[in-house]
Amino acid sequence: MKKRLAVVGVIGAVLALLGTTVYAFANVPANGSMGTWGYVASARDASLELAEAQPGATALDVACVSAPEPAWVVVHLDDNGMPGKRVGLLHVDKGITTGVSVKLADLTGSRVIVAVHADKGVPGRFDFDMEQKLTSPDRPFFVGGMELARVVDVK
Repeated sequence: MKKRLAVVGVIGAVLALLGTTVYAFANVPANGSMGTWGYVASARDASLELAEAQPGATALDVACVSAPEPAWVVVHLDDNGMPGKRVGLLHVDKGITTGVSVKLADLTGSRVIVAVHADKGVPGRFDFDMEQKLTSPDRPFFVGGMELARVVDVK
């Protein structure tokens, strides 16, 4: 009797694990993205506006960034629509910051992706790893289900 209960318990655990795995894969968006994996913010509290004219390969001008807490303006090379190598980084305070410039280094392409990340790790240190983005503390903000990011031509 005890052996039969143990077998039933193991089968139940396996079925529960299988059900959880199927549920997780069924809830991945059709485009293969991970959905919202950063910090959710309202459009009233988090926004990003880039200057219309960009200076080129040495800097990126940000007209206005609004953040609900201390944050980072992060600039990546555009790697076929995905963030590639990081080429710029600027810390901003909570609230609205206007008229700032992000210095760019090692810019090898003409298009970049600019995103706003929370500063939730060690204050003033960018704690984000693309290889471990789900566990990195300084993940990006999401507004309306989309990452708060813009694509811009800089050359």
